[in-house]
Amino acid sequence: MGASGRRILKISAVTATLVITAIAAVVLYTAIDPESSVFFPKCPFHMLTGLECPGCGSQRAIHSLLNGDIAAAIHYNLLIVLSIPYLLLLAILEIAKRIILSTKPLDRTKTKLLTAISRIIGFLYHGKAILTVIAIILLFWIFRNFSAAF
Repeated sequence: MGASGRRILKISAVTATLVITAIAAVVLYTAIDPESSVFFPKCPFHMLTGLECPGCGSQRAIHSLLNGDIAAAIHYNLLIVLSIPYLLLLAILEIAKRIILSTKPLDRTKTKLLTAISRIIGFLYHGKAILTVIAIILLFWIFRNFSAAF
């Protein structure tokens, strides 16, 4: 087996591991309520300060989403509920980009599509986008601890 064959096997093994891990996580979070289970870790920041960090409630929110209770998920952690579409878009774009790059030859249509996908990814990963995400996280962190609305 040549170097390219070993590379494909390595990529396939990593992909399979990620897919199996994701499926296991979905099954686990669907079946077990993190609020009533000692299996899931508790937030050390919350335990030390009594305040909620931006991630507090995210395990319960994911459990609620997987069980179809959107209102409960929003109650537990609005930020995680709102960030899931953003993260899914990034994942879908990255996968599409890799699929296009793996299909040879790259014709004009594929090149245009790859350029469009790369521009969107560049916009979503741009420094201003990252700073905006950080600002949203910090504001959420402040408001959830010092506002009755959160």
